[in-house]
Amino acid sequence: MKLFILTATAATAAMMLSLGISSAEAHPRFWPHAHATRVVVEKQVVVKPAPVRTAVARALVGATFDTIPANRARVVHAGRTYFVHDGVYHVRNAGRYTVVKPVAGVRITTLPRGYSTVRISGRTHYRFNNVTYRRVNNYYVVV
Repeated sequence: MKLFILTATAATAAMMLSLGISSAEAHPRFWPHAHATRVVVEKQVVVKPAPVRTAVARALVGATFDTIPANRARVVHAGRTYFVHDGVYHVRNAGRYTVVKPVAGVRITTLPRGYSTVRISGRTHYRFNNVTYRRVNNYYVVV
């Protein structure tokens, strides 16, 4: 039995050499065949956020509220404490928050969403909710 297997293997190798088939080629080019090829296309998709339409509630000066958002900033200027949220300044009076216009000199670290840029006397200023800011070092100062 072993002899037959060796003979069949030798005969197969001799036939492959006579047909011009190398051992690296599993099947000749002229035989009909099909490969199961799969083409995978990897495409990077860039997801851009939708444009932000700034819908900022512009509270009127003098309006009062029982509560204001928790992510407000606390700013102290000339002994008066302001609570700032989205460019609206509140002062606490008798347990309620009243919207006020800030006095000149109040400093904040970031401008509110929806501000506009204006040029006054050749200098760049920023305006939001009828309050004008000027950049000084790392702050924005109410003018």
